[in-house]
Amino acid sequence: MPVNLFREGDIVFRKGTGLTSQVVLSADKEGAYSHTGILKQLDGKWYVVHAVPDEPDYEGDVDRVKLDPIERFFSSNRASSGAVMRLDTDPEKACHAAQRTFDLYRAHILFDHEYDLNDTTKMYCTELVNHVYLKEGIDLSESRLTYINFPGFTGDYLMPNDISLNKKLHLIYIF
Repeated sequence: MPVNLFREGDIVFRKGTGLTSQVVLSADKEGAYSHTGILKQLDGKWYVVHAVPDEPDYEGDVDRVKLDPIERFFSSNRASSGAVMRLDTDPEKACHAAQRTFDLYRAHILFDHEYDLNDTTKMYCTELVNHVYLKEGIDLSESRLTYINFPGFTGDYLMPNDISLNKKLHLIYIF
């Protein structure tokens, strides 16, 4: 992995291998990825801050905003493909967005199983990524939402594809 190309605030996408990923991809028919997060560097190592269900770190772990080494985030048992993209913006804004995600991780923000964009006390992956950039005055989704009509989930949701379609995102790495 070309970690020397990465910057704080870069946005990572993966196509997951689990059931949740399959559901996301079924709902987001045009999307290539089922999950997203933001890169943060700590002590010279790259981590992904992301909100994720069903990936406990230990027995009894709750679904929450997590901090995973990039190698774990993109490991073969979690990702069949992935990408790192950079927003064409002031690098300082990207760094601030990365720090905000790290602060939300440290605040133990839970995963939002209701997928409610109006409640930021809990967050899902795309909500987290878009939220921290909105605080920098940047709407990654450019107000795009995807209408979903699944049992239990009917309405407009922010999907990974809604973010990846941003014309100011540039591909840094793909596998």
